[in-house]
Amino acid sequence: MKAYIVQRSLLSLLTIFAVATILFILFRLLPGDPTAQVISPALDEVAQARLKEAYGLDQPMIVQYVLYLKNLVTLEWGRSFTTSEPVFDVLAYRFWNTLLLMGIGLSFSLVLGVFLGMIMAWWRNGPLDIGATIAAMVSQSAPPFITGLLLLIVLSYRLGMFPTGGMMPPGTNISGVWDVVTSAQFYHHLVLPTITVAAYYLATPMLVMRDSMLEVLGSDYIEFAQAKGLPPHKVMIRHAARNALMAVVTVSSLLLGFAIGGQVVVETVFSWPGMGLLMVEAAARHDYPVAQATFLALAVLIILLNWAADISYGWLDPRIKVGGGSHG
Repeated sequence: MKAYIVQRSLLSLLTIFAVATILFILFRLLPGDPTAQVISPALDEVAQARLKEAYGLDQPMIVQYVLYLKNLVTLEWGRSFTTSEPVFDVLAYRFWNTLLLMGIGLSFSLVLGVFLGMIMAWWRNGPLDIGATIAAMVSQSAPPFITGLLLLIVLSYRLGMFPTGGMMPPGTNISGVWDVVTSAQFYHHLVLPTITVAAYYLATPMLVMRDSMLEVLGSDYIEFAQAKGLPPHKVMIRHAARNALMAVVTVSSLLLGFAIGGQVVVETVFSWPGMGLLMVEAAARHDYPVAQATFLALAVLIILLNWAADISYGWLDPRIKVGGGSHG
């Protein structure tokens, strides 16, 4: 198991390195001059040269690349071209906003999806199984912006039960993540975005868990456990559900990646100040230090989630070994 973790960790680090290199090249191949935001063509040549020197743009490309990698490791990501704020500070604030929204929304959909999938498989072809499958298909067919807008129209504009957008009431002084997560207002603002996220992503873990459970329930060891006289709930949870979870873990790591990458839709509808919205805003303003860091941060998050899923395989299924011959 230790060798398996080391191998997966090294592969994840190599992937992060590859993504960082690709981003470095792509952002320097984009049309137009991304430095025009801070180095105006109207300045004289001496002033432009000084500014390029300050931003390290006067160095050869290979030197810029080495400095880029060094700055990534030391978290010195430069300053925004539009606001002059440190990129890391801008990213840290938006990162936690996205993580809170997606973490809560997806956790809810995964937990509820696994539970419902388990129940649906145990009582397959019953009213609950059929009704839940239809509801899941309908919710997954509706794009998040449609679901979000409908929730806003009914629950916010007409009934006034929830705020129309934002993460906190306007003018609220926030000094850190702790102030946010301990505020009742934050959870009041979180309800509608969470429902939107959960409704769209609930179907995948629920249906995968159902199909995986049906396959497991036909196994010999399930019949053996039932023949021993074990109570049905023990057979379902201890023997069937644990093995069926393998498929859900596989899908959930990919699901998390797609959800975080597509976060811009939910954040736009509910004016949620997160990473997705920041990525679009930075790209539109040609603020390439912020855009580059945002893309990289999202990629690293997805890679780490996949790493966590890989490690989870070894815990859920001890048969998984590195190269098929190691015994951890």
